[in-house]
Amino acid sequence: PLELWSFEASPYSRFARETLSELELPYVLHNVAKGSKRRKDYVAISGKMQVPYLHDPNTGVRMFESLAIERYLRETYGA
Repeated sequence: PLELWSFEASPYSRFARETLSELELPYVLHNVAKGSKRRKDYVAISGKMQVPYLHDPNTGVRMFESLAIERYLRETYGA
């Protein structure tokens, strides 16, 4: 499945989650909210503390920015 790093309070992450749900794509959600012990691991993976961050293991794509993520998901997995 796809992997998305985000946190609840981020409105930009919400757009990415909504697109994943709308397209009925299976994904693993990694919550990296403030205070989360996972933040250090996330920064090691992504290179910076910015959400949303999508990893598509099917294509190898890794990306930030909600609009870019939405566009990518629709172009890659949309009908």
